[in-house]
Amino acid sequence: MNGLIYRSFENFLRNTYGAELWLRTMEELDEGIESFEPMFEYDATLIQRITLIASEFLDKPREVLLEDFGTYLVAHPSSERVRRLLRFGGVDYKDFLDSLEDLRGRAHLAVPDLELPEVRLEELGKGEFELHCQGADDGAGHVYVGLLRALADDYGALVLIDFDGRHNGVDQISVRLLESDYSEGRGFALTQQAS
Repeated sequence: MNGLIYRSFENFLRNTYGAELWLRTMEELDEGIESFEPMFEYDATLIQRITLIASEFLDKPREVLLEDFGTYLVAHPSSERVRRLLRFGGVDYKDFLDSLEDLRGRAHLAVPDLELPEVRLEELGKGEFELHCQGADDGAGHVYVGLLRALADDYGALVLIDFDGRHNGVDQISVRLLESDYSEGRGFALTQQAS
């Protein structure tokens, strides 16, 4: 698994819960790792172990921790590049949902070694959608739930999102778009603003 995913989760834990929690998690993992290098590849089983250890230390269900990670990827200032990649998908939340099937390809253009789950969106009508994450590792659907909720806030949309479970290796998420312009969203421009 690409080290960028591990580094992103490391940053999430460090920025949200402090460096001490991260160091305790790595000590419990007992793999001789203190920090992850974004350009390296790591054993894909490590992420499940890391999230289980951290969730136990935090006394928080693993699914909730993963949803929080998805939110962090959109909402935290250090994740602005991820937010930009996601917001590039459209001018409103519906456009964003329609662009999700292309997200894997866009991410691959930015980071060729990054393999995201294959996503398929099914529009059920009347603002209701079902998102299928195929080939996703156990837990990836919960990260998507966090991403989807954070992007709803980012766009200013009123949306109900539920994780419907994992069936035959596919995570299923229901999305109900109640109102596209519920509140004022966060500002966004295609070009990065100079500081």
